[in-house]
Amino acid sequence: MNFARTKYRFRATAAAMAVITIAVIGACASGNILKWNQVDSAAMMKSDAGMQKLNTVRFETFGPDAEQLFGYFLYKDGIEVITGEGIPQKRLGKLTLREVMDDYARVVRERQFTSGSNLIVREVLRGDLVVGYTAHDINMDVMIWDITADKDAKVVLRLVYRDLRKKDGGDMRRNMHPAGR
Repeated sequence: MNFARTKYRFRATAAAMAVITIAVIGACASGNILKWNQVDSAAMMKSDAGMQKLNTVRFETFGPDAEQLFGYFLYKDGIEVITGEGIPQKRLGKLTLREVMDDYARVVRERQFTSGSNLIVREVLRGDLVVGYTAHDINMDVMIWDITADKDAKVVLRLVYRDLRKKDGGDMRRNMHPAGR
């Protein structure tokens, strides 16, 4: 047995593993999941916050299910929202919460879906400030990640969801990690 050759291979393998580990860690997007509070949608629609027009994106599940689920994210000006990973989405401009509820009813009716729930509305907090609202089907788990690079940079939020209809504990096509891994 050649100890010098074995020692060299061990060092080369260790160095390669270190490089791979650093690359994997560097590839992972850092971010913080934003906290949320569920709100009473009927009461909110009557309040000033519910009547405020906010930037709105509609997103939906995809895959082998006959009927897809819909969700909305309403967010304030000056925020960039990304989804990625092929999430079907449509930017709807500025809508109020009432207009979002009407759009949801219209889309479900147009597609002749028979399932679906009333939308669950949650306010999304960044620190102590409300930056937006999610409105989604009860069978979706929607999370908003803050992936803003610098403290003084424009706020960048990443929307991810998970389809909870599957009997095996959820649809892992929509991973909850901000990097989508």
